[in-house]
Amino acid sequence: MMLTGKVALVTGAGRGLGKAIALRLGREGAKVAVNDLNPENAETTAAEIVTAGGEAGAWVADVGGKRPIQNMIDEVQERWGRIDILINTARVEPRASIMRMDEWDWERTIGVNLKGTFLMCQSVGRVMKESGGAIVNVVSDTADGSD
Repeated sequence: MMLTGKVALVTGAGRGLGKAIALRLGREGAKVAVNDLNPENAETTAAEIVTAGGEAGAWVADVGGKRPIQNMIDEVQERWGRIDILINTARVEPRASIMRMDEWDWERTIGVNLKGTFLMCQSVGRVMKESGGAIVNVVSDTADGSD
């Protein structure tokens, strides 16, 4: 229980690597804010942490937008008073190859994978500025559990 008393926010934690990380953080004693765009996935991960004896909550927020991110951060801080760990695993896969990709797919991919990671780091970084903490950005073809 190395993380007892710490609060972790994990984006994309509804499945795949994000879920595995959230579950591990819970086992290590962290209070885990589970973020995913899919409410069922977020709730399932949070419930698994609680069932295993940990503390967790589910937050459905699109990390591609500053307002949803800030709302989520405010709610996590309201519930637990702090954020010590941020793990960014949220990502989207384009639905088509680059030669067939439309502008919406491009914007969505950049919005979550690049802008979302930037906004999460910036916003949570401001929270951690005084108290310190750790930010980990996961970049992987398997971060969302797909092949």
